[in-house]
Amino acid sequence: MNEELFLRYLTNYLIPALEGRPSLFALDLMGCHKTPAVLDLLCRHQVIPSLIPAGCTSLLQPLDVSINKPCKEIIHNITDQAILDCEEANQIEQWSTRLCHILTTSCVGDAFYQFHTEKQQIIIQSFRKVGLALPIDGSLDHELDIKGFRGLQIGDWRREDSTADPFADILAGADTTEEIEFRAPREEEEDAPL
Repeated sequence: MNEELFLRYLTNYLIPALEGRPSLFALDLMGCHKTPAVLDLLCRHQVIPSLIPAGCTSLLQPLDVSINKPCKEIIHNITDQAILDCEEANQIEQWSTRLCHILTTSCVGDAFYQFHTEKQQIIIQSFRKVGLALPIDGSLDHELDIKGFRGLQIGDWRREDSTADPFADILAGADTTEEIEFRAPREEEEDAPL
C-alpha cells in the first residue's frame, strides 16, 4: 500500500460507501494513512481519522481483538477439507500455481461467508468493545472493554465539554507490551474505587 493506492481506495470505495455521512475511520500508523493528502481528503468528506497508537493494535483494532483467530480457524478447516477432496480425486499432482491460488481464494471466500453468517455477533461485539460502533454521545461507554483499562468513559468526543476522563488508567497487570506507557495514579485517585 502506498499513498496513491490508498487515495484511490478512499475515493473509489470508502467515501462512496459512506454516502456523505460523518464517520470515524480507525487507521493504524502506516505512513500512507497519515499523509497530508489523505488527511485532507478525509476531512473534506467528514471522515474523522482515528489513528491507533503504535503498540496498541492488539488492544484497539477489532480484527485483532476478536475476529482474526476464529476466522483463521474456519479458513484452516475449509482449506484442509478442500485439499483432502482434491487428494481423493487424484487431482492435486495436476495442479498449477494458478489453480492453487483459485482454490485458496475460493476457500477464503467460503470461510468469510461462514464466519459472517455463524459468528455475526462476534463481529458486532468486537467493534462495540473497542468503541468503534458505540453511539458518539457516550451513552453506552459502559460497554467499552479494552484489555487493561477500567472505568473508561469517552463521552461525546464532538463536544469540548465532554465527560471523558483524560486520566483513565491502563492496569499495570496488563502491561504486556513495552510500547504502552503507563501513568501512575494521582494521589487523590489512589484510594478511589475503580
